[in-house]
Amino acid sequence: MKINEPETPPPEAPLWRLAFRTGFLLAGAFAVLGMARWLHWMWQPQSWDFTLFPAWWHAHEMIFGFAMPVVAGFLLSAVATWTGIPGTTGWRLKVLFGLWVIARTTLWLLPGQLLLAWLAEMLFFGLLIYELTLRVWAVRQWRNMLFPPVLLALALLSSASYWNAGDPLFSARLHYGAVWMITVLVVIIGGRVTPLFTGNRLGFRITPLPAWFESLAIGTTALIGLVLVFWPQEQSSTVLALLCLVAGVIHSIRLAHWQGWKTLRVPLLWSMHLSYLCIPLAMFALALVGADPVASKNVIHLLAIGTIGGMILAMMSRVSLGHTGRPLEVPAYLSLAFGLVILAAMIRAVLPLVDVALTLWAWQLSALLWIVAFSLFLVRYIPVLTQPRVDSKPG
Repeated sequence: MKINEPETPPPEAPLWRLAFRTGFLLAGAFAVLGMARWLHWMWQPQSWDFTLFPAWWHAHEMIFGFAMPVVAGFLLSAVATWTGIPGTTGWRLKVLFGLWVIARTTLWLLPGQLLLAWLAEMLFFGLLIYELTLRVWAVRQWRNMLFPPVLLALALLSSASYWNAGDPLFSARLHYGAVWMITVLVVIIGGRVTPLFTGNRLGFRITPLPAWFESLAIGTTALIGLVLVFWPQEQSSTVLALLCLVAGVIHSIRLAHWQGWKTLRVPLLWSMHLSYLCIPLAMFALALVGADPVASKNVIHLLAIGTIGGMILAMMSRVSLGHTGRPLEVPAYLSLAFGLVILAAMIRAVLPLVDVALTLWAWQLSALLWIVAFSLFLVRYIPVLTQPRVDSKPG
């Protein structure tokens, strides 16, 4: 992603000049604080205000609290380049992310005020979709019209999650659907930037796969999410297993085409490839566990932690460097952070399947690894995201 900056620096503080700065900083902070709260509940369950179920809060907030500011920050920055229309800055960013903050704060401190949190979150989605669609529609850029429908689907899933917060089983299905919809965004965006970044850095061109194959990769991923939401898993297990097997093969071929084995010396690349690898792994695992709801709950964390968390950490790290004028290199402790997120995904997904007695240990250890990983991100990137570009250019 290359962002077109204006010729003269805007009057706003650096944090409000481009959406990725604000979104990435908020997401990194919430990744640590939100997971720390979840870990604290596991250690001190009596401390929780049970107006909201802990599992509902954790699932909803790690999807819509953690992932969405990254999605907003990336898309609103990238759309300026895609369309040539200046991006969202200044007071509009403050309103957008202010709504996100209101929703998170309400759910944390005033869990009985679901209506207020829901309203703030829907306004956040509405403004995000408006800002994105306005620019894409203005230049009739149909290729990027894929994003508004996915964002709308996420908004509907979030809304349904609020209104079914008292129904743990149905809200879990909604959250599974939301994880798959964000995975669709990873498939679309990751499918563009991973081979591009890999080829550019290593000095060769990765030829695009046929458009029909790319459409299959996106479509089968979305279809799995729809099946999980609208078709009870115990009734759809055979169809779901076949769909996951086909989709897993498609994504394995796609990933192999990008030649990730050549990236082992470049952390900003292998982190993306490993995160994407969790997509076919999750699909194959979901096909194997069938209608087992407990096993499926464990498997979904391959996507939630490995794919979404891992790709977010890798993308935030790269975009933040490239678009603040810094070299595309990370210190060794960031390489460690990338590895910790993938390890957290494997522990959370696999350990309970090996021995159910290890479930609580898996939850706690994966949470700790996640917190360490995103704390390391903040150590490196708070100065990057809050200070002007090092090359004195605007943006």
